[in-house]
Amino acid sequence: KHIKTGVSMILFTSLPHLLGQPSSKHKLRFYVTFWFGKWWKILLWFIWGFTTYYHINMTWKGWYGYMKGVRCTVPDDELEDLRNLGRTVQDVLESVGAPYFLLYGSLWGALRVGDVLPWDTDIDMGINKDQLKTPIKDIVRLLQEKDLSARYNTNGVINVFTKNQYESRLDIMIFSDWYGTGTMHRIGWETYFFSLYYRTQHSFPYRLVKPPLERIDFIGRKWPIPHEEKEIMKYHYPHDWWKESKPEGC
Repeated sequence: KHIKTGVSMILFTSLPHLLGQPSSKHKLRFYVTFWFGKWWKILLWFIWGFTTYYHINMTWKGWYGYMKGVRCTVPDDELEDLRNLGRTVQDVLESVGAPYFLLYGSLWGALRVGDVLPWDTDIDMGINKDQLKTPIKDIVRLLQEKDLSARYNTNGVINVFTKNQYESRLDIMIFSDWYGTGTMHRIGWETYFFSLYYRTQHSFPYRLVKPPLERIDFIGRKWPIPHEEKEIMKYHYPHDWWKESKPEGC
């Protein structure tokens, strides 16, 4: 502490000699600019950065919230390919006893029409990692053995595609109660970078997915869904969960 004080005093008293002998007015202006000028710039940059970060986190809705130019109905052959993909993935997850459940737009489809929504182009699912006995890499391998393109991303999602002209897509989001607070969070680096977004719109109480889960009709089979049906939507779509969102013009 004494060394730091001594160095500061030396710098303070020697600066005028190093810079010449400016007037008292110039001395005051120099010290104010030197000590406070850059800190105000840093503070302003910090405020701007945090405001931008907050805005992105709190207004981002994913593709489902920005459906301009999306087809009102998907062609039957493309929709059937998506259904087949869902059934194949379900078979793999059932074979390893994975605790999976429908989520997001696919859950809306199951609750409203018992099928994929007419304009939807993928299937969304979740898995409770805390109760998953099979390593994620092994699930990916099993999916690949079904002649599917599958990969696990560091944002905590297993992306699965068909290897044909349709390239139908299914996403498996991995959730975990990693804080032990009874709240399920998406895992992966993206959830840290956009933590406000994921904490407010992609977290939900564990009780909603505590097994056993009810099964309802979806793409010609029975699929597990979270408890209390629409309750989980209040966490995924907190601003308009009660509305039926459709593509523009449909």
